[in-house]
Amino acid sequence: MPGAAPGFPQSRNNPWLDLIRSIAILLVLFRHGEKALHAELGEPQGVLQTIFMNGWVGVDLFFVLSGYLISRHLMRAGIGSGRFHLGRYLATRALRIVPAYYAVLLLVVIGVFPFFPVAAEGLSVRVAYHLLFLQDYLPSDINVVFWSLGVEEKFYLLAPLLIFALLRCQRAWLRFAFLLAIFILPVVLRTVAFSGMGEGVDYPTFWRLLRSPFHMALEGLVFGVGIAIAEHAGFVPRSPRRGLATLLVSSMVLAIWLSTGDFMADITLVDVLVQPPLLALLAGMMTLGAVALGGTPMLFTPAWRFLSRLSYSLYLIHFPLVPLAMPLATSYGQMTFWIVYLVASLCAALVVHVAVERPFLRWKERLEHRENGVAQGTLRSSPQLR
Repeated sequence: MPGAAPGFPQSRNNPWLDLIRSIAILLVLFRHGEKALHAELGEPQGVLQTIFMNGWVGVDLFFVLSGYLISRHLMRAGIGSGRFHLGRYLATRALRIVPAYYAVLLLVVIGVFPFFPVAAEGLSVRVAYHLLFLQDYLPSDINVVFWSLGVEEKFYLLAPLLIFALLRCQRAWLRFAFLLAIFILPVVLRTVAFSGMGEGVDYPTFWRLLRSPFHMALEGLVFGVGIAIAEHAGFVPRSPRRGLATLLVSSMVLAIWLSTGDFMADITLVDVLVQPPLLALLAGMMTLGAVALGGTPMLFTPAWRFLSRLSYSLYLIHFPLVPLAMPLATSYGQMTFWIVYLVASLCAALVVHVAVERPFLRWKERLEHRENGVAQGTLRSSPQLR
């Protein structure tokens, strides 16, 4: 808005961002549960089951949130000024991501999860590149969900340089053009790569080569950065009415689109050229609506905040628990499977959060306080900001 003061609102909590993160993790959980059921039972899918099968789009929501929140943090921490400390920033990012990830990686490798074996062939090499967060380029075949952590870690490393460059641009149109170019880059790269593959590209090949590598998964992250830059410049005012309309409309459009069919059943040029940027756009509009709703009361805030707190641990640990609950689907019905799978995932995530994640989060908070001089709301708007 013209005349709006640049910077960020000082509100310490935005439960609407917790809601977005909760939707994201639920979509991912439903995706892996429904995919296992469909592979085992082969039953026809209804509208709800189709939405669940497309629940992998929850990762696109996570990417937009990460792009927004990390950019917001960097600008509030004074990137480009003498008070910004790159080493402390990297340390806080490592404390947020690495401990719980390494803990679950160890649990999977040593075989803690029943019916979820890890192939022994080349295991030491596979563990090594997982420790280095290279599983977005190399096979993420220890726990498939780990691929997105490779993407996010690379974004964390490059985000300070990106935000610094954007803030050095003196004109808004230059910032927009810069972000738009980065947004379009993976679309071009995917299209060129896909055109050389010929027909009949299957889902595993598509995901491994055209969607999981960092440079192929930039759209959501870039959109999140754009929201933070616009908010910093005063172009994202708090507006409950507009924020709610934006959130509801974009959520409804996304839900209707997800219900139209399994996106990954057949890989076409649409999946390469249209689908990823459109998903990033819808996820970005949902996040933008949540940002505009900051300070607006929301129903069931404690429930969304609790789920948001557990979202990272849930993301890491839910997939190895699917085989444990799978036999119950054929013996006692799908509802029993869902209850056992979701409850087991929540309980396991709570253990990881309390035993591993929370102690390191406290250490991270102390570093942030030292970095900024005062406790900031930037990373507290959602306890699970990544």
